[in-house]
Amino acid sequence: IKANFSQYLQVVIGAVVAYSFCLLVLGHQYPFLAAVAATVGTGVVTDRRLRRATEFGIGAIFGVLAGEVVLSLFGTGIWQMALVMFCGILVGALINSGPLFITQIGVQSIYVVTVPPALNAYPFDRTVDAAVGASVAILMSLIVPHDARKAPRDRAASLLDEISEILQAISRSIRTADTGAAQRALERARDTQSFVDQWHSSVNVSKEATRINARSRRYAAEVNRLARAAEYADRSMRMVRIVARRSVTLTQTGEARPEISGLIDALAEGSSMLGIALRRGTSRVPAEEYLSSVAARLDVKAPFVEDRLDETIILMLRPLAHDLMCAAGLTEAAADDILPGLPELGEN
Repeated sequence: IKANFSQYLQVVIGAVVAYSFCLLVLGHQYPFLAAVAATVGTGVVTDRRLRRATEFGIGAIFGVLAGEVVLSLFGTGIWQMALVMFCGILVGALINSGPLFITQIGVQSIYVVTVPPALNAYPFDRTVDAAVGASVAILMSLIVPHDARKAPRDRAASLLDEISEILQAISRSIRTADTGAAQRALERARDTQSFVDQWHSSVNVSKEATRINARSRRYAAEVNRLARAAEYADRSMRMVRIVARRSVTLTQTGEARPEISGLIDALAEGSSMLGIALRRGTSRVPAEEYLSSVAARLDVKAPFVEDRLDETIILMLRPLAHDLMCAAGLTEAAADDILPGLPELGEN
């Protein structure tokens, strides 16, 4: 609730401004639809503000216009309501198949046909009301200050925290050779797509904000960095799933592998450090340096690598470390240089 308080306030302000303009400036007696269009256009969530305001505004205007045309030609009644509802929904589906857009057209057109206009109203006054409300919603999305960094920062931290916690669970299962724990970590890793989708969605919304909102443009550079981090964190999560699957096999041997567990714990700590830096908007260099130190230890010929199972898990941890380093700001070439070299094919 606290996170959306400013958006709730914007909804109220938009509705009041649109209603007041139509009432006091245009002289419309009951500009109900102005407030409705402003309310649904502004919305109580921040995602895709301009797009939503435009789509709902068009839906409101078209729905009211369709209702007023039917009302002026055929009057009000049951069959008129059915006609305008069917036509509105049909055209809405052709313009935009979104269910909320279609519903908006249908509801607005039904209201116009079933609720008589004020006695002193001119034809199409209510269409003007809807247009004013939609315009207010669009204007607010353009000028109201919006910190474009906040949502992607929070989503970034949530995803990286999830990566860290899953890696910790994998590490514990390998350290104790607990197949059940490894299986639970795998199941959790498989159920993480929502974290990735939310980060990508928030980045797209923030990019839109930096393009259309003058006060958000100063955040464009950080939003672009967060977008790049999102891509590499997405790859990291995919590698975590692969590592989780492999950990099930490792634990089935019944042999504890503390060195492998320690490396996975270290990657978990690096992911957590990166998440904290992104959430706070502070330097990612400490996380980058820590992850680099861990990556430098991922050598398939290290003394603790005793068999093919150890070697395989190290090979899987390398691209995970690579992607986490890139999410922290390193280039791919720099991340490649940090990882120990691999032996030539056929070398023992």
